[in-house]
Parts: sequence; structure tokens; C-alpha cells
Amino acid sequence: MTQVLEFSRLVDRTLSALADVLGSDGAALMLIDDHDRLRAVAGSDDRGRRLELIQEQIGAGPAIETLNRGEDVVIDDLRAARPHGFPGVAERVSEVRAVLSVPLRAEERLIGTLNFYDRTSHEWQPAKVRTGERLGELMVMVLQTMAHRPPLSGKP
Repeated sequence: MTQVLEFSRLVDRTLSALADVLGSDGAALMLIDDHDRLRAVAGSDDRGRRLELIQEQIGAGPAIETLNRGEDVVIDDLRAARPHGFPGVAERVSEVRAVLSVPLRAEERLIGTLNFYDRTSHEWQPAKVRTGERLGELMVMVLQTMAHRPPLSGKP
């Protein structure tokens, strides 16, 4: 249990740092489980965790779209009508407006999505999207490092 709690805290702190680097209000993570389903894992705050859980529950949203396409999904206003927004998600997470979802790949395999979000709608500039992609690569490295780390022990 301690390992799960430590993993969760580390991922949440990493997501907060990535959001700060990008200049977004927050970041959240979804990973593909053993049954090829995208699952909410963590968020830099409650908004991010709720954004991911809602997408998992309803099976729609920027992260789901990213998984289906295997490419970035850029949403300037979540409340906009489809195909440019996700009003069903927006009504459940009213404090999130703009979302940048980038695919996460390890060894050419899609393993999940990293999602940045802002409380106000805006156009995601190409430089910010590229930065988000690089931060996604960094998140994969963090996850790989954590996966290969030896278990915690009370012994020195």
C-alpha cells in the first residue's frame, strides 16, 4: 500500500511540474490497462483527476480521441460542439475549458495519454503543442524509471 501511495504522490508531483513547465493550469495522466482500456491514473489536482475519470466513465473526450487516433488532440474550448469540443465532458467538469492531449509511447507502442488543461478557452499555439509532446516523452521516461525501481524496504 505504501508503494502505491508513493507512486501516486510522485506521479501527481510530476504532473504538477509538467503543467508548470507548459504554463497550463494542470495536467493529468491516463494509461492503457491489461485489457486495452484507457484508465484514469493521476492528476495534478482534483480538476485533472475528475477530467480523466469522466472520460473513462463515458468513453469520450480528448484522451479517448487521442488513443483512437494515436496523435495529439487539441481542444480550444471543451464546451464547443463536436467535432471541435466535447460538451458532454464539459458539463461534468465545468472548470476545464481548453485541453491538449498527447499520446504516450514506449518502444513505439501507445501506452496512454498526457493531458494538459486550462480553466479558460484559448487557442493552443504550435510551440506549446510541441512542448507538450516533449513533456509527454519525459513523462514516459519517468514512468519507465519508476517501473524499474526496486520495491521500498525498511532496510538500508
